[in-house]
Amino acid sequence: MTLHLQSLRQGKAAATNIALLLFGLITVELCRTGVHEFHHFVHGYSETVFGQIILYLGAISLIERCPTNKWTLWIILAIAFAARLVCVAAPPFLSTDVYRYVWDGKVQAAGINPFRYIPADGHLAFLRDGSIYPNINRRDYAHTIYPPGAQAIFLAVTRFSATVPFMKLAMVGFEAITCLFLIKIFNYLNLAPERVVIYAWHPLCFWEIASSGHVDAAALTFLTLCIYARLRNKPGATGAWLGAATLVKLYPAALLPAFFQKSKWQMPAIFAAIVAIGYACYSSVGKAVFGFLPAYAQEEGIETGSRYFLLSLANRTFHTEIPPIAYIAICGVAMLALCVWALRRSALPHAFLFSALVLATALNLFYSPHYPWYFLWLLPYLAITPWRPAFYLVTAATYLFGTNLGAAGEPMYHLNLLLYGGFAFMLVLNIFLDVFLPQSGIFSLKLTPPNLFKSPTLIDRPARNS
Repeated sequence: MTLHLQSLRQGKAAATNIALLLFGLITVELCRTGVHEFHHFVHGYSETVFGQIILYLGAISLIERCPTNKWTLWIILAIAFAARLVCVAAPPFLSTDVYRYVWDGKVQAAGINPFRYIPADGHLAFLRDGSIYPNINRRDYAHTIYPPGAQAIFLAVTRFSATVPFMKLAMVGFEAITCLFLIKIFNYLNLAPERVVIYAWHPLCFWEIASSGHVDAAALTFLTLCIYARLRNKPGATGAWLGAATLVKLYPAALLPAFFQKSKWQMPAIFAAIVAIGYACYSSVGKAVFGFLPAYAQEEGIETGSRYFLLSLANRTFHTEIPPIAYIAICGVAMLALCVWALRRSALPHAFLFSALVLATALNLFYSPHYPWYFLWLLPYLAITPWRPAFYLVTAATYLFGTNLGAAGEPMYHLNLLLYGGFAFMLVLNIFLDVFLPQSGIFSLKLTPPNLFKSPTLIDRPARNS
């Protein structure tokens, strides 16, 4: 009887793998056609992404509900790599930021501080070519906006090859490290390693990292390493990796209260030191080390308030004009309250994971990004604790920004209505299900470990499906 049950389970695991492989091959094919859809519209880029999201949710459902075996994880990783390879090989079409990455690397290799000159400056004329320079956005008026950590990566990558495909491949390399350490984290928390599919197969990674080459991939890697160090109770390494993430994209600094451990001041001290050293390396230009950031704030409507969805919603709803400074102050108070909440939870085992996810989600809510890659940093946390509202936010943003609603102005306002209105609905639904139907499984990702944030103990022994 036992042999029969074991044979039956192995057969079901094989069926899971076949279905997963089928979903994955269709996903790769959609990547292959999708790199052309932005201009040719056989079935549309947004339809491509929508199809991938359906397949992605199906893959998660398979991993969640069906038996798996030792081959399941390898199928997940192989499909993830194949899909990214297809996107890396094609020219970027959603964003031209990667051309600036290569340019900044070339400028540094010439011994010039990348914050000193705009690309169109005559001092850099000798670096111009026919493939990188013409595609740099804002080349006539904007200094680079990317922080020192990102600049160090650009320099290192371009020393091997100063090309766009290689820069994109390097970002995929960072993703490989992210997946590796997510699996290590899952093993440490006694979670199924196959849940890496939540990160590895998310369409947002295909299009914004592998296709567009966004340096956010490096920030995600450093944040994942930060999570791993915090789980291993290494405050020094935690501070170092969080500092590294902040030097790539500034927003991870907001997670400092979540990662802080009471009486362990080594972490924030090392964090501050890493950030200070990073900026000191490029300080020969003085205040210009902050690059295009101040002008970018004005260009994106950060100062005028035109970019903040919640502010626009309040003004339209109540027929008033709330000053942007008042909105920023209110958001600041709300973030401060969340930081205090995160600090008070820091003594609970592994509570920092959910605290960090909530802080990151709140920052996105208040800032209301106009670009989908700003939602990428939620994914490592969602792979560990799939919180429904944040999961909706990332996945809906992946699709909506690929539609006509992604245009600036009134379309963007309606996009945000769908995006954040859906987030509010999922938040209410999440509270209702947790309070009244905690065992229902409705809209639930069973990959979340029981009592992860409430129990004082957690089994450290790794386990996987047979």
